[in-house]
Amino acid sequence: MKQKLTMMELKESVDFWVKDINGKVDQVETIHKNFEENQNNIEHNYELIYELKDQIEDLKLEIKKLKLLHLLGMKKKMPINAK
Repeated sequence: MKQKLTMMELKESVDFWVKDINGKVDQVETIHKNFEENQNNIEHNYELIYELKDQIEDLKLEIKKLKLLHLLGMKKKMPINAK
């Protein structure tokens, strides 16, 4: 048996549906904003990682240079007869 809805019941149902849909849309918008922010953070982190990688490589080269200078200094200090 079909139940007839009054105009007031129909209006309340439609209002509920609209509020429900608006709530879901707001959730999607929030998720989208969070996703966008996370994406930007990840990109920024990758940039920082690559900068740090370059700095590490520069430090490795400096350490090699310092080792060579230290070895040269030690060699100069060694007595000539010890060669």
